[in-house]
Amino acid sequence: MAGDTETGVTIHRTTPELDAGPIAAQRPFPIGPEDDAGVVYARAAEVAAELLDSVLAAPVFVPQAEEGATYAEKLTTADRELDWSRPPQELLNRVRALSPHVGARGELDGRRVTIWKARLENGRLVPVEVQPEGRRRMSYDEFLRGVR
Repeated sequence: MAGDTETGVTIHRTTPELDAGPIAAQRPFPIGPEDDAGVVYARAAEVAAELLDSVLAAPVFVPQAEEGATYAEKLTTADRELDWSRPPQELLNRVRALSPHVGARGELDGRRVTIWKARLENGRLVPVEVQPEGRRRMSYDEFLRGVR
């Protein structure tokens, strides 16, 4: 949701403090401009399996630096809402971060929808895949054909 272009996986020993244990392995990987959370989670799982396999037999733990740590707040229902007054890139980041799990919510042509996929076009957010309340997922073109 923050628009990061890179993330990563860390194998560490758990401690009572959140994400504070010593590190056995880390590997960053890029987030592509069209990757959504589902793609990132799948890639993270692959990297985690590789990392775990490489350290499981004889892990060597290194203390984690205390500075520079960040904390991601738990997502709420309000985080799903699209505020159309916000910059288009911010809206796209929200859509990508919430798909394919819960989706971003907003109003299009007077109807409440979940937006699953979108793109930027001429500086505007253009929905690609939407789901009107109580309906199935559909392309934005299908949605527009059904709007009267």
